[in-house]
Amino acid sequence: MSNKKGYYNLDSLDGYEFEEFVAQILRHNNYEDVVVTQRSNDKGKDIIAKSKKGKRFKYPVVVECKHQKSVGRPVVQKLQGALLHELGDSQYIKGMIVTSGTFTKGAIEYTEEINNMYSETMELELIDGKELIKRCKASNIVVKNGKIQINSDLTFENISEEEQFNYALNNLKNITGIEKVQYDIKCLRTYHPYFFVPYGVDSSTSTRVGCIYQVREKNKNMVLDGISGAVCEDVEAIYDENAKVIKIPKNDLKDLKPFEFSQKEIEDIVKDIIIDKYTKNVTYTGNNNVTYNKVCSPLRKDIFFKKTSAIYSPTYHNVININQNQYSQKIITNKTSVLELNNELTCCKVCGEKAENRYICPVCGKILCKKHTVFDYLDKSPVCQEHRIAQKLLLQNIYFSSPQSHYMFMEQWVNMNIIHKIICDKYVSMLLVILGVVIASYIL
Repeated sequence: MSNKKGYYNLDSLDGYEFEEFVAQILRHNNYEDVVVTQRSNDKGKDIIAKSKKGKRFKYPVVVECKHQKSVGRPVVQKLQGALLHELGDSQYIKGMIVTSGTFTKGAIEYTEEINNMYSETMELELIDGKELIKRCKASNIVVKNGKIQINSDLTFENISEEEQFNYALNNLKNITGIEKVQYDIKCLRTYHPYFFVPYGVDSSTSTRVGCIYQVREKNKNMVLDGISGAVCEDVEAIYDENAKVIKIPKNDLKDLKPFEFSQKEIEDIVKDIIIDKYTKNVTYTGNNNVTYNKVCSPLRKDIFFKKTSAIYSPTYHNVININQNQYSQKIITNKTSVLELNNELTCCKVCGEKAENRYICPVCGKILCKKHTVFDYLDKSPVCQEHRIAQKLLLQNIYFSSPQSHYMFMEQWVNMNIIHKIICDKYVSMLLVILGVVIASYIL
């Protein structure tokens, strides 16, 4: 099973790896709860799954995988027996035999007989190497060296450059003193690759006393960075199934960072994380009233996936220049939910802490929290400690945010009488009040 480019060369896979490969293709084709069975005594059931294709209800699907040149009638008969055993009280069941090679004439004819005989309750489907290639291409699945490569040109609906600009502008408007400075906002959009992995876990650990640990999880999600493979818990909120997905504009395709993992590698990473997450040390009492400790973990076969999505999330970078200082802002959004990856407009330039109340120095453009802000004596406008203008009164130091404000106060100071000057200096005023209290106490 190969072409000139080598995209469909499966020779490097062994039988078990071929089963995993087929399971991944099924997920891409919207089969649900796809699980590769244990690698021994599978009784003709290499993969089990569920589907609603062609029916109004969900029905079981049993898959036999054969990584060999030719598959004959005995394999079909074996799967037929497995289907009859699994059918039970179900309304309908489907069986599939997938091979990297071909089917014999006898296998094809026998499959047609079975489908005619059990058309109401059972269906058999044969998928050979050529058909497997067609289904890969129809689902935009690129296979190289036996691995499904991540190849996506999808992204969430973009916000406009005006909306991106306004996001920074709205942050700036909430900063006290911003009207006194000049600022420049530059907008840039890039795309970052992420994997969205829906999963479930159905696991139980039993001893002679019965089940001591059970994990039942459905409709769980995990988002992984497409370059590092790290879990991105915050980004999960952006992956809303109702969010509109579009194709990335052609002009932006050349700048995309490629996904660094194959489909199988990502699923292996997720399984490792899930196993670690749900591993637990369980203490239980045996039938002999002896207490035991057992480390319980889900098995890899207990973890099942729905269709994994590879998508480029639009990342919006704003660079804001204010006098001598520069600020970075980075967000991702699906146009309804917004996640801030970085927003220096909300942090104090001195201590780096996020501040609810922010101020800006009109001289250098530093964004400040309240404890690192000095306020002008006259108009209460903010200034940083480095660029404040100090003036010594009788005992108190007062500060100004500009030479103009300082000059205005000095003109007033020259024309003040002694009473007004005392009132201006809070330390002198407090000293006189204390002195008056002491004298009054002494007289009384």
